[in-house]
Amino acid sequence: MQNYYSNPYINYYGNYADNRFIYTNRQNTYTLDRQIGDVNGDGVPDIVYLVGDKNQNSFYENIRIMVQDGSTLHWYVIPLYPNYSTAFDPWLFLGSFTGFSSKEIMVSLPVGGSGALTYYYVISFYNNKAEYMLGPEQFTNLTQTLKVEVKYMDNYRVLVESNKLNQSYIVDVSDRKEFYEGTVYNKEGKLIKPLEGFVIYQPHLYPIKMDGIAPYKLLAQNDIAGTSHADGLGYTVTYWKYDRQSKSWILDPEYFWVMLG
Repeated sequence: MQNYYSNPYINYYGNYADNRFIYTNRQNTYTLDRQIGDVNGDGVPDIVYLVGDKNQNSFYENIRIMVQDGSTLHWYVIPLYPNYSTAFDPWLFLGSFTGFSSKEIMVSLPVGGSGALTYYYVISFYNNKAEYMLGPEQFTNLTQTLKVEVKYMDNYRVLVESNKLNQSYIVDVSDRKEFYEGTVYNKEGKLIKPLEGFVIYQPHLYPIKMDGIAPYKLLAQNDIAGTSHADGLGYTVTYWKYDRQSKSWILDPEYFWVMLG
């Protein structure tokens, strides 16, 4: 498993012109997003860029973060993991997940597919040193610990429950009677055989502030599917906060619900 907490930063001193970063033999490198905020903790706003190399399919590769220190004007490159550095339409977000006055850098890398697969990073750049607070697929393992089960019941109902959180919801799927009848249910609305759906554990993550003072949390949205990925039933919603002492994301058990699709 990759270490998300100790990847070193790289110094870089380069040129910037016409909204493109110009490298030797890298003139296909573009600025994908740009945000301004204090990310190194010195109280001076820094400029944070997300850059990548564009291929012939409008797919960006070798995506990385570039930070211009607002005080010294020095440039730094923060690399992303090689297997998780491509995307169609990536974006940046700056916000404090730790409660410090400086902001962390959140990166979203949508790679597409039937489940709209997206990889996420949350990176601290305090004192101009990169610390990976969240890496790709890390939340897949976290949301799996909730052990959400999806079970079809008679009369066109589906039970979604998490025994760990002691919470359950009933999803009404009677609007899919024509689709399910003969394969899942008989004409009387009884299950033809036991059937389970599933949760897609690669979540969509969104920064959210629960009040005007507290640090940002991550809202994790996991899709719920029935007979196939295309048979979407809704999604689960959970909230996670970053714990500085354990350097881990902690579930807020007060907030868990199922939204119908």
